[in-house]
Amino acid sequence: MMRFLQWLHRWTSLIIIIQVLLWIISGFYFSLSGHHEMSGHQYHQMDHSHAPLASSRALDWPQIANQFSGISGVDLRTVGEVPQYVVTHDDGVSYLNATTGELWSTSEAMAASLALATYSGPGAIESVTPLTEGSSEVNGWREPGYRVDIRDDLNTRIYVDAASGTVIEHRNTPWLLADWAFKLHFMDYSGERNFNHLLIVSAGVVTLWFTLSGLILLGRNLARGDMNPRRKQTYLEFYQAQQQPIASACGGGGTCGLCKVRFRGLVPSPTKNDRAMLTESDLNDGLRLSCQHRVSKGHEVDIAATDARQIKLKLVHNRVLTPSIHELTFLPQTESDFNYQAGQFMQFLIPCRTGNDAVVLHRNYSFATAPGQPELTFTVRKMPAPNTSCEPGLGSTYLCSMKTGDTIDAIGPMGDFLLNNEAANERRQVFIGGGAGIAPLRALIQAELESAQSNRSIQFFYGARNKSELCYYDDFMALQSEERLQYHPVLSEQDDHWRGLSGFVHEIAQAWIQTQDVQSLDVYVCGPPAMLAATQSMLRAIGVPQEHIRYDDFGI
Repeated sequence: MMRFLQWLHRWTSLIIIIQVLLWIISGFYFSLSGHHEMSGHQYHQMDHSHAPLASSRALDWPQIANQFSGISGVDLRTVGEVPQYVVTHDDGVSYLNATTGELWSTSEAMAASLALATYSGPGAIESVTPLTEGSSEVNGWREPGYRVDIRDDLNTRIYVDAASGTVIEHRNTPWLLADWAFKLHFMDYSGERNFNHLLIVSAGVVTLWFTLSGLILLGRNLARGDMNPRRKQTYLEFYQAQQQPIASACGGGGTCGLCKVRFRGLVPSPTKNDRAMLTESDLNDGLRLSCQHRVSKGHEVDIAATDARQIKLKLVHNRVLTPSIHELTFLPQTESDFNYQAGQFMQFLIPCRTGNDAVVLHRNYSFATAPGQPELTFTVRKMPAPNTSCEPGLGSTYLCSMKTGDTIDAIGPMGDFLLNNEAANERRQVFIGGGAGIAPLRALIQAELESAQSNRSIQFFYGARNKSELCYYDDFMALQSEERLQYHPVLSEQDDHWRGLSGFVHEIAQAWIQTQDVQSLDVYVCGPPAMLAATQSMLRAIGVPQEHIRYDDFGI
């Protein structure tokens, strides 16, 4: 819940920042332009061409009274050179030609004349366009009329009402720019000219939410001591500062489950992340996530990965497996034997330069072969740049660019993504993977097939976009000759030449698992984040026991 709150708070802040920038930009525009330029009245003048009313022949009062009921007011005015009655009555307002007594009618010629009478600029009339429902440029006017376009430097437009002959408004290009600035400033994109529209009310609710969520997160950070410059480090921060062999793939967010430590004696209460990432057996054994607990004098703590050590690796082979994945084979430069278990990983220390500073990146890569060989093999997915403004993956680019004979430091082995070798465990072994997640799964499958103590059957579901991205395809097809292994390659992209399975790998695996007794299965999962999340949800939905599921999540 707290992670969702952080995510929503972050995106809410982005929306508010964008609107604040719009306020600043539009506010500067207002101050630079001034009221007169934004009004559209640069060439507007009062019409002083009215003929004297005394010289006009007007209708008598009885003639007006017989045409309307409930008259509350009658005004006499001149429009152009023609007298006009404005009659207010129960049904609204009517305009009469004071000479003929007929309802007022404005022709195109009269509209042009009326428009010019209010125009003081250097231009001439370019066109007169009849309008049936007013114009969106004049707020609240939706009556028939005319738009008189003037050919001048401001692209002036004058609107005249047909029913009354009234010049409604002047508009031009500076006014149009100002109108958009007002819309951005007041968030009035519908043009309602109303502060109480839905968007601004919603913005108020969003801002209130931003404030409340910020207070909640601030309270949590204060309680954890994050705002204290002298706050205590987490055990993860402490061990990393001491260059101790401890893994982390989530930056201390408590979501990868790799940074396990074992508390002896006084054991702190498990956090939500501890319970989410560790089993009850782990918790009872004193295991906790080091990123979730701060250093305290009352605690005795050991790093769970006690066999990890830093060694130097020398590259002996760099092979391209697929368009995006390289296979790197290293020879450990150490006098003593280097041992690991299938499913574990190494933390590579990758030199990198940011600006003028030299830093070391930590990247985790799993062994791609079972133990027993002098060389260590890994698969690395070369991360491309998401767009032209971003750099490609620094760690993967460095590793995939290494040449034979190059060396690099690494810490390991680490991790507990291991085979379930409990006594008397005869459950079927099911492996589901995709992309560079092939590495630990391949090592686990090799170890299972090589084990003299196990005769368990193996189902391997591996997903890729197309056949060219199926890692070790020929190797697994050859291994199928052994009765214990069934290999199920799955392509997610349409391929008319492919005769195998198509779709999403977790859905293909689900179809097979649903035909089995889920209590008789051990499931191992590794692959891209979306595939991993979908597979975990699928396994929960069909009832595979949590203690029978193991997964490796490096955000591959």
